[in-house]
Amino acid sequence: MSETSGTGLPGTPTTLFQHALRLHRLTPDAPLVRSGEPFPGTKRRRRQRGQPFDPSRGDADAAKVLDTYFLDTRVSPRQLAIKLRDVPVSSRYSERIGAAALRAPTARARETGRWLIRHGTDLAPVAVGLALLAEVGTVDDIRLIQTIGLLSNDFGPLAVRALERLPGGVEALFWLAERVTAWGRVHAVDALCRRVDDHSAV
Repeated sequence: MSETSGTGLPGTPTTLFQHALRLHRLTPDAPLVRSGEPFPGTKRRRRQRGQPFDPSRGDADAAKVLDTYFLDTRVSPRQLAIKLRDVPVSSRYSERIGAAALRAPTARARETGRWLIRHGTDLAPVAVGLALLAEVGTVDDIRLIQTIGLLSNDFGPLAVRALERLPGGVEALFWLAERVTAWGRVHAVDALCRRVDDHSAV
């Protein structure tokens, strides 16, 4: 992995990407212990998860936030992350969020997705970042997607979707499948099975 890690300045929340990368370096060829849980900021996330979860409403809200963000170039990805922080976004693919990504300028959508994954400290912004890269990511994003995908209970399905749509995605999915467990592995293996016509998947 070429990404840099670290916990940042004292008092600065650890990003989920930093958390995943640090744990991956401890066991580079095996799944993360407990799929990387608990995450930094566990108490806050536990309260969020205790709330009623309505993915259709959350995904619709996230899509509206994205549309507003992409219409105003003065809004930074950090400000977007703050607005998304408490939105109950699904960990699976959302057509509404995908459509918002495709309505946006491709370059800005891609850079926003990368920023949210690298710097997000909450589940929703990181999930939205993955959803953006699932539509507009490039091969340059494979390592980024794989790393956050190691936190597979929350990001496995979106990471798999993002990887399987990229050139070289089969090899990337094999890498991820070998380093996740439970439902994360199920999603990765299922995607590989859909690619049996690709000789590299046999």
